[in-house]
Amino acid sequence: MNSSGIPDLLAFSRLSRAVTNIKSQADTARTEAVTGRVDDITTEVKGDIGGVHLLKKAVEDAQAYQVSLSLASNRAERTQTILGRMATDSSRIATETLAQLGVGNVSSLKTSAAEARASVVSIFSLLNTTEGGRALFGGDVVDQPPLVNAEALLTDVQTIITGAPDAASANVALDFYFNDPAGGFATNIYAGGAGDAPPVEISPGVRINTSVKANAQPIKDLIRGLAVTANYSEAPSGNFDERDKLAISAVELTLSAENSFSELRAAIGVVEAQIDASINRHAAEETVLTSLFNSKTLRDPFEAASQLQLLESQLEASYLLTARISRLSLANFLR
Repeated sequence: MNSSGIPDLLAFSRLSRAVTNIKSQADTARTEAVTGRVDDITTEVKGDIGGVHLLKKAVEDAQAYQVSLSLASNRAERTQTILGRMATDSSRIATETLAQLGVGNVSSLKTSAAEARASVVSIFSLLNTTEGGRALFGGDVVDQPPLVNAEALLTDVQTIITGAPDAASANVALDFYFNDPAGGFATNIYAGGAGDAPPVEISPGVRINTSVKANAQPIKDLIRGLAVTANYSEAPSGNFDERDKLAISAVELTLSAENSFSELRAAIGVVEAQIDASINRHAAEETVLTSLFNSKTLRDPFEAASQLQLLESQLEASYLLTARISRLSLANFLR
């Protein structure tokens, strides 16, 4: 009997394997159409998968640098803004106070004292600013405000002034309070770290410091000058002449601190420029590296979609042929 019409199991097996292969190719094309990437990168780059992984890591590193440097740039910019605001407000109050002292305008001096008190409170709030979840002026202690209650400091300064016999003695006591490690500012007011904030890495192995601490000397001088001005109504031993001497020295200290603030802001400006330059450099590197990575791994999604459509047509035809073969039987053949 001629059996050529009986389903050929070997041919059926070959067709099944072909269907499986087409399905696999279709799945690959479908993935590539969605991702825009070659699915089998190893084959595409002829086995140089290590080089491709290094390229991908370099791209990710460039992106990570841009993220961290953008945060650092925001912190530096915020620091600049705060320092500028502090310097502007204190300079205005000090200049007005000095003019009023020259003419002995007690009423206006009391107004300046009220403004100075408000400025101290505002400065404490500004110095306790956080950016990106980190205290800006706390040094290496970034998880808490660097300064405690401003009213506590103002009360301490008031006690020093009223307890001093004269302006010179008051200044000696204020020097200890603000500048000695055992003084009240270091032990009761400043709650930040002794060290600087973690440096910023702008490139592998290159780090820069963006830290300004709330206990920096210019900042302490500014707070001290304003705090004494805020307590203008208090006089050493009740002596008004000594009160005015102390007020003049406080104003002079405030104005001299402004010059130091300019130096602080200039240093921050240099850091800002370095950070911005690094961001631009890493962005350029990302562009070049991404282009190179894409040249090795990119797949045209339109081409992949066209291939998928062709493979689906082949798969449909294969299914139809398989179904016809599966319906063949000896009874059908003999009929």
